[in-house]
Amino acid sequence: MSTEPIGTFTTNTQKNSLAEQTITCEALWAIGQQRAIKLLSDEKECPIKGKSTELISDFGTRAGRIAAAYARFYLELEPGCDPKSKGRFYWMGLAAFASKQVKCGLDFIKVASQIFVDYNNPSATAMVETAKTPLKIGKNSLGKGNFWLFQDIYVWHWFYANHKDLFKSCIADRNTESYPNEIKATLNSLPWAAEALPAIKNLQKTEFIQQGFSQIYTLETTSNHNTIRKLQLSSLMNIADHEQRKILQPLIYNDLSFELLLDTQKVMEAIPGTPKRLASFSDACDIDDSKFKIEMHEGALYRESDRMKFITEIAQQYHTLMDDELEYMENKISIISSWA
Repeated sequence: MSTEPIGTFTTNTQKNSLAEQTITCEALWAIGQQRAIKLLSDEKECPIKGKSTELISDFGTRAGRIAAAYARFYLELEPGCDPKSKGRFYWMGLAAFASKQVKCGLDFIKVASQIFVDYNNPSATAMVETAKTPLKIGKNSLGKGNFWLFQDIYVWHWFYANHKDLFKSCIADRNTESYPNEIKATLNSLPWAAEALPAIKNLQKTEFIQQGFSQIYTLETTSNHNTIRKLQLSSLMNIADHEQRKILQPLIYNDLSFELLLDTQKVMEAIPGTPKRLASFSDACDIDDSKFKIEMHEGALYRESDRMKFITEIAQQYHTLMDDELEYMENKISIISSWA
């Protein structure tokens, strides 16, 4: 993976002098993108080439790392954040729980896949291969959606946290096609990039992103508690509309093979041990107390309207719990933040 700088500058030769340089919006977006990639990478030591960075290969570990980054953003622990402003990045708290849920699904697939690997019966080879196919589809779809949503949404938040004064003027300049060549090459080398980037319009702004961050800006300028709470939920729903309608729907939910898999899951989720369509407000995959989870009982996850109804229910319960059980919720978010 490239570690080249995204830009170089000419400095003065005279000691203690100043040389003014202009960093473009495109370069700043690229810096944020580098940060998002780096968070999902580990440093490796090679005897010949020296140090390099490699993308985390295990999808479940990657989802946990993403959940941790979301949690740290909510807690205002990421670079550029301000702990005094905790609560402005409201969607990030809910996203930490959501990516944790994706990790649970991916970990389940990993365990189930290993069972088939260990099942060494030559007479059942065809049956085993048939059974492994849906697991591969689930892994690929969940992994792709989780990874590219992070590449999109993390950078919007990073830019706002680090360059809030430039966010409004630079928002229209985010486009992976206009990134400096070094970071563009790195981005294009990432998993699923060839199909993902066109599907999600090269990470360009949407009306939902524009509205969501406008509401974040407004809530930072008011001291009225009720107004802040309304703006938190409104910004969360706008960003949820963006992630679901503009990123995940075209990226994974429009895929017929994934639709069929989700239909199968819906039928089988009553079987003990099978992942359910739920959101658990915990660091665990599921929780007994119904107050801390929302389950989907009707509709199809791949159908945008059904999924948004489910997500609205999750958001409303999250919003309620962030009033009634704030200490508990932030404790769970803090636990997830340690998964980096």
